[in-house]
Amino acid sequence: MNKLLISIFGLSAMLLTSCSVFKNETTVVSAGSQTTQTTQPKSTNKTSASKKNTKRTKKSSSKPLMPQVAAGQEEKQHYAVEISDKTLNGEWTVAEVNGAKVTGEENRPYINFSVAEKRFYGSNGCNILNGDFIVNGNNLTFENVIATQKACYEAPFEYEINYTIGQVKSYMVDRIGNEYYLSLFDDNKVQTMVLRKHNMDYLNGAWQVMTIDNESCDGEGVQMVIDIPELKLHGNTGCNIVNGQLLIDPDKENSIQFHQLISTLKACPNQSVETSFLVALEKVESAKKGEGDTVLMYDKNGIVVLVLKRIQQ
Repeated sequence: MNKLLISIFGLSAMLLTSCSVFKNETTVVSAGSQTTQTTQPKSTNKTSASKKNTKRTKKSSSKPLMPQVAAGQEEKQHYAVEISDKTLNGEWTVAEVNGAKVTGEENRPYINFSVAEKRFYGSNGCNILNGDFIVNGNNLTFENVIATQKACYEAPFEYEINYTIGQVKSYMVDRIGNEYYLSLFDDNKVQTMVLRKHNMDYLNGAWQVMTIDNESCDGEGVQMVIDIPELKLHGNTGCNIVNGQLLIDPDKENSIQFHQLISTLKACPNQSVETSFLVALEKVESAKKGEGDTVLMYDKNGIVVLVLKRIQQ
């Protein structure tokens, strides 16, 4: 009898020991808004025991916040911009979509906000988009969005732009250097798109050309009218009328270029000034404000080719 009892107790002890070795431990882990359970076996060896208290976490499915500016612009001085209708209004070029940089001058995606009408229109690189938008503080949503249905073969961001617009819930505006950046966020505060707006509106209006290639031409009657909204140039060489188109490269800071220049062909007493002016216009790549009411225009090497002074109306 005693031997039987001893055998029973021994067997029970072995079963209890076995259960303690393979007993499951359930850990509740919070991942974002989701709660999951992970199950792992206990072990009696030292290596497993040292890892027993290590928490196992599930990676969040949402993407981390992207930098608040377009790629390559992080090193510039950053300014927070007060959100206002004036700031949001106008055309914004798409600089990034889901972290991928968008480049190119032709068929560049853009969004144009008309705050007065609460409407927007734009392009995804191929098809035209338009619809309504609602702004409340820093909250922004697009509604009633429609698009043309043209087949696109070279519009790599078409689908992502269409999808992202439908996910936008908020926005933020920054100024980096002289450029404005509009960051769009989804419901999880993840940055999904960055748009860029040039700050060249100060060039709008009539200008007297003061110097050409560091040579004074004041008094020669060389003038120009810059129309930023229409991207057009109208000018006078001091003898002939000149017209042309403006180009603002969305990937270059302070960009302004004159192209497709056409002038009348009247014979001029001071032909050298006219020739110098037309050549200088062709060389212009950028512009910056100077002292007072002046503007400096630079070639691709950063050399000043034109100095303008605003004509007061």
